[in-house]
Amino acid sequence: MDTNPYSHDDLAKASEHLRLAISLLSKHKIPPSPLNFRLGYDYVAGKSEELKAALDEMVTQSEALSTETLWEMYRRFFIQDDQALEKMRQELRHIIVNVQSEFARSGGNLSSYAQTLNRFADILDTSTTPERMSAEVKKVVDDTHSLEESQQRLESNMSHILTEVESLRKELEQVKEESLTDALTGISNRKAFDAALEHTVHSAREQKTPFCILLADIDRFKQFNDTYGHLVGDKVLRFVASTLKRCLKGKDMAARFGGEEFAVILPQTALIGAEAIAEQIRQAVSSGGLKDNSNGREYGKVTISIGIGQFRWNELPNELIQRIDRALYLAKERGRNRVEKAV
Repeated sequence: MDTNPYSHDDLAKASEHLRLAISLLSKHKIPPSPLNFRLGYDYVAGKSEELKAALDEMVTQSEALSTETLWEMYRRFFIQDDQALEKMRQELRHIIVNVQSEFARSGGNLSSYAQTLNRFADILDTSTTPERMSAEVKKVVDDTHSLEESQQRLESNMSHILTEVESLRKELEQVKEESLTDALTGISNRKAFDAALEHTVHSAREQKTPFCILLADIDRFKQFNDTYGHLVGDKVLRFVASTLKRCLKGKDMAARFGGEEFAVILPQTALIGAEAIAEQIRQAVSSGGLKDNSNGREYGKVTISIGIGQFRWNELPNELIQRIDRALYLAKERGRNRVEKAV
């Protein structure tokens, strides 16, 4: 599978993203260094929903974009992944060199032993004295012992290398899992959601089973940030995420869709069942409260608006999301803290 996020950018699209990225940096009087340009390009190209949401939030709240803030964004969204991948590359190179070295050494020992046996075969045909025969037999025995010790060392070293490979495999699995997890809330991120949605659509069509999507948005989230600050805003996001997880079961999947919006995939679930789950989630969020642990002060009631919809066999995944997004918008329009079904 192609994991390069830039591999499908055609020339026209890439040129447009280039123009928009430079325009964005110029607008905020930021020098187009490689670091800043990568952030700008990924932002306008939509390569990372989390990056886009973070920068959008800063712009919406009139926070100035600067070289310092972009460095913080780069450190947050890119450095950890880049360092993890480079660490994996170095460890793989080390393992490959060790394996090559062990097999080269083993091959040399086998070649030497083969020469000993060939010479002994020749001597068997030509030797006329017991002394000469005895000396050559001793040579074969000694070389056999040496080869046996060499093979034992090889087995021991290969066992160690296999342990290293298994350790690296586990690290790679962890890196993969982290790349699909929202760092703030601990639930799946948009990348994981998109992959899961594609898989769910395929399974639903193949097995002729229904499934539903739920989109939830935190009501008046900006007010929490403006009134109490971003740290409290983060607490609200984590609270909603943990409530979603608590209300789901089995193969149901919750993800942070972007900003203060969340998405849930409900496999093998018809609309009537999805509506019941959405209402359960809505009530669980609104009945829970957040307060400052240091002084007991309550931050105010947290509520969410929810749009739900069932997949139609003839629609594309993005069409399903658009339908449900309209239902979510309707829930906001009709007073918030409610569930609306997509039509």
